[in-house]
Amino acid sequence: MVSCGKYWGPKMLYTGSFRRALDDKLRLPLPRTLREGSAADARFYLTPGIDGCLAVYPEPAFAAIAERLAASSPGVREIREYSRLFFSQATCVVPDGQWRLRVTPELASWSHLAGEVMIVGVRDHLEIWAANRWEQFVSRCDPHYDQLAEAALLGPMAPIAKREPQPVPRDLAEPDVLPVTTPTQPR
Repeated sequence: MVSCGKYWGPKMLYTGSFRRALDDKLRLPLPRTLREGSAADARFYLTPGIDGCLAVYPEPAFAAIAERLAASSPGVREIREYSRLFFSQATCVVPDGQWRLRVTPELASWSHLAGEVMIVGVRDHLEIWAANRWEQFVSRCDPHYDQLAEAALLGPMAPIAKREPQPVPRDLAEPDVLPVTTPTQPR
């Protein structure tokens, strides 16, 4: 599989999936192809992700999220709550000399990371998944790849006349393979 961490216009484009081991000190080595184009002193932000994974944002992508949230209305409860949870758990990490990122114990526990993990390139950021959770996600979604592609690529831009509403399969609409977080758990 060809993958890269090359610049795409003004932004980094992350692609590919990589199986890695999280060591006992919670250090995770980044694959060479994902670190190409990054400065030796690059700063990343490790945050809770969506669907039970962790997200790793390069500083420019993290700043763009911060700007987008700042432009949102602080009067909307969900925006305030998400901002509090997101920023309070985000941590700035600088790779060590061997290009390993240190995951905080809280985020490792929240995302069930231990031992074997998957690093997944997702456009402007990376996701870190517990290997078994990634495999569950892929086995649940891969059979619906064509339907997901049509929704993602044609979605609101497709002419209405050419689109027919398609119900989302139950196993995509309501995933039950991941635990539900409670207010007492870090997010």
